[in-house]
Amino acid sequence: MRISEIAELLGRPLEGDAEVQIQGVAALDDANSDELAFARETVSVERCAASAAGALIAPVGLEVGERPVIRSPNPALDFARFSRHLASEQQPRRGVSPQAWVDPSAELEEGVRVAPGCLLGARVRVGEGTVLHANVVLYNGVELGSECVIHAGCVLREGSRLGDRVVLQPGVMIGGDGFGYEAGDGGRLEKGPQVGGVVIEDDVEIGSNTTVDRGSLGDTRIGRGTKIDNLVQIGHNCDVGEDVVIIAQAGLSGSTRIERGAIVMAQAGIVGHVTVGERAVVGPQSGVMRDVPAKTRVLGSPEREGRLQTKIVAALPRLPDLLRRVRELEKRLKRLNSDES
Repeated sequence: MRISEIAELLGRPLEGDAEVQIQGVAALDDANSDELAFARETVSVERCAASAAGALIAPVGLEVGERPVIRSPNPALDFARFSRHLASEQQPRRGVSPQAWVDPSAELEEGVRVAPGCLLGARVRVGEGTVLHANVVLYNGVELGSECVIHAGCVLREGSRLGDRVVLQPGVMIGGDGFGYEAGDGGRLEKGPQVGGVVIEDDVEIGSNTTVDRGSLGDTRIGRGTKIDNLVQIGHNCDVGEDVVIIAQAGLSGSTRIERGAIVMAQAGIVGHVTVGERAVVGPQSGVMRDVPAKTRVLGSPEREGRLQTKIVAALPRLPDLLRRVRELEKRLKRLNSDES
């Protein structure tokens, strides 16, 4: 694309040669002469000058040399938007591949793309402009909204319903059975009901190899705008609110509630039937076993208020010396008591 076309796409002003051709995107330090990069306000003039990038997205006032520059109040955000535009052009061809299998009762709206190896079951509904990459499996009755992108190898079981613009990275599993068993005669485990569904609202993105279990009776819900990283486990009947962030390898047990804007960091584990309040932060590797109030930060396992846990961790290296001093004081006190007697 010409740099002028990119500026028009982003709705930002352009300075310099409008005819410069851009073939791709790259980091500022790694870009070639046919690639677009971006620079934040904190980037030095010397670093910009050393870059070989053919064009930049940069804030107003930052000196970038002779190359063309798209001026932006948020260069990183506009760079991300253009990068997504490039990625959207790498989609499968429009229509249904001859190597896909689609049940005659499935409903596909205009502009849907179905790559080779996909399997769409009975009564599946796929919204306008949605893309299914290779080997996606949609069980009977799955519903997808418009402009979704479902990457290779994803599986969506019956009762799964996605809103608009949902992105599933490769290998996501939506709607598998939850982990629910009852002890029968002689302690033998018998599987409980797993007949609910999964509801994923608009603008959610879920990372590779994450699993979202179906509800045992009702639905598991992921709220609008939530972003979930790779290798996350969402148990049955969890209720994840809007604009929540859940980082890699975190695990939510069944019926956990995460309220709007909360953040669950990497490798945190939350027991079932617990609520994490609005805009609360659960720190990395935390073990949460009780409700977390809104707008608080917890750390550790078991979880504690963030500042208290920081003090405890800071004190741990001093414990051996403190124990030695206590033992010495006990010995001195014992000698004093014996001398007095």
